[in-house]
Amino acid sequence: MAKEKLNQIKKPKKPLREVLFQLLKKLIYLLIVLSIARLIYLFDNSNLLEPKISWDIDGDLATQTYQYDELIEPLLSNKYFINLSKLKDKVEEYPWVEKASVQRIFWNRIRVTIKNHDIAMKWGSEGYISSSGVLFKPNFSIISDKPIAIVSEGKIEQFYIDFTTYKSILDPVKITHFERSNIDQLTLDSNIKIILGYQKQNERLELFVKVYENLKKYKKIRTRGIFDMRYPKGFALSYSPL
Repeated sequence: MAKEKLNQIKKPKKPLREVLFQLLKKLIYLLIVLSIARLIYLFDNSNLLEPKISWDIDGDLATQTYQYDELIEPLLSNKYFINLSKLKDKVEEYPWVEKASVQRIFWNRIRVTIKNHDIAMKWGSEGYISSSGVLFKPNFSIISDKPIAIVSEGKIEQFYIDFTTYKSILDPVKITHFERSNIDQLTLDSNIKIILGYQKQNERLELFVKVYENLKKYKKIRTRGIFDMRYPKGFALSYSPL
């Protein structure tokens, strides 16, 4: 066994200088990695990457942008990936928003353009009908002098189409109240009431315009008249109580 040990070749020892050089290289690599990690940490926790949302709001309904900020906040939790399509859909969930568009200006800078519903009619005391015939129910009341609409929610689309037709026939006289149940009934800004029934409403309203032109000189008719236009060849006239 002793002879075998004598025959083994001894490995030369590395010079101390080379060992120190290797250790220094490893230390430099470690410092570089730690520096990069530190920079990434600082960059990640800085405000540079935070999403910046700018709002461009159009329409008749003014509202504070913080309400929109609160709405979309859950979608901004991952600042490295913001889904613009989901952002658009979320904004359009707001009841008074008719349409929204979302544009990425820069990686973390986003512009949201909002077109709000306007108010064409008040839907009782619960909501509003826009000029597009869309019912919306904001979570706050809006002071408006628009006509009052009384109609079931499922019939609003056709109701608003008919309202615009009646409005054009009566122009310049304004409608202040339009109720649709089994029949159509209108109240004008002069407090005149018109009963149109459930058929031939346009023809009956055109007849009313002709008749009223000859009768509007009478104050009692002009302020208290109730015109029932459901008769085949004419109408019935009564008066609202004092």
